[in-house]
Amino acid sequence: MDMHFEGVIFHTHAAELERRMAHPFPPFVVLDVRSPADHGESRIPGSVLVDPGKMESLPAGTTQATEVFVVGTSHVDPGVRRTALALKGLGVRRVVEVTGGYREWRRRGFPEEPGRSAA
Repeated sequence: MDMHFEGVIFHTHAAELERRMAHPFPPFVVLDVRSPADHGESRIPGSVLVDPGKMESLPAGTTQATEVFVVGTSHVDPGVRRTALALKGLGVRRVVEVTGGYREWRRRGFPEEPGRSAA
């Protein structure tokens, strides 16, 4: 990781996240911060469902060096920025907001898996 960019919240789009999923190094995790009502339909494969208002610790199996992609419903989901800031406060070095959110992911026809309740 480039130390010059620590403390910066990055932005990307669904196509880049989909590309990145095919190359899982360095380690990363996808956090789904959509509302509980949206969790039931489907989600990005392997994503971890979190409540943006309860981000008090890092998800299991991650460290401050893990790259974290944050996905909300769309580009206006306030939970994305709230989660990104909480992650920065927890010391995560690379936080990436997926600007188009899950709507862009689905619109592009990328893989989905059944949703489930938030942890």
